[in-house]
Amino acid sequence: MPGLTKLITACGLAVIAGGTLAGCGVSQRAVTPPAVSCGSAVTHFLTARTQLLSAHPGTLPCFYKAARNCHSASISVTAMGVDTGTHYVFAIQPGTRPCLVIEHSQFSMVSGGVRRGPVITTQCRVVAAAGEGVTLSCGGRDILIPAELAMSVDPRGAAS
Repeated sequence: MPGLTKLITACGLAVIAGGTLAGCGVSQRAVTPPAVSCGSAVTHFLTARTQLLSAHPGTLPCFYKAARNCHSASISVTAMGVDTGTHYVFAIQPGTRPCLVIEHSQFSMVSGGVRRGPVITTQCRVVAAAGEGVTLSCGGRDILIPAELAMSVDPRGAAS
């Protein structure tokens, strides 16, 4: 594992420095994320067990269908905190096997105005497009884009 640790460290340092390291699949560019074709969604955490808080109508079925067929499509997901957040765009690269997706992420912080970091791109692949949604493997982490919204809970604790 020492070699893997060195590669991960080298990849992280390359990204922090604003570059790319061969084999890392990650790069940093000072541009805005691309426009999306399927729509947008919001969550607090983007993980292998993502629960979306909201999504525009048709967004999730659009991305799910495109991922199952490896057709061109993209979705925007914002992971929001109190005064920080990360805006993601996942863009499917059509006709690739395995089906490839490019993740564009941009961190932002509200502190005396909105400050945005650079857009970082990471190569992902579709691991599964099954019942619960689309599972992506991106830079060594798994991400779920759910097929539907999580159940909402009202302030009294009753599920709706």
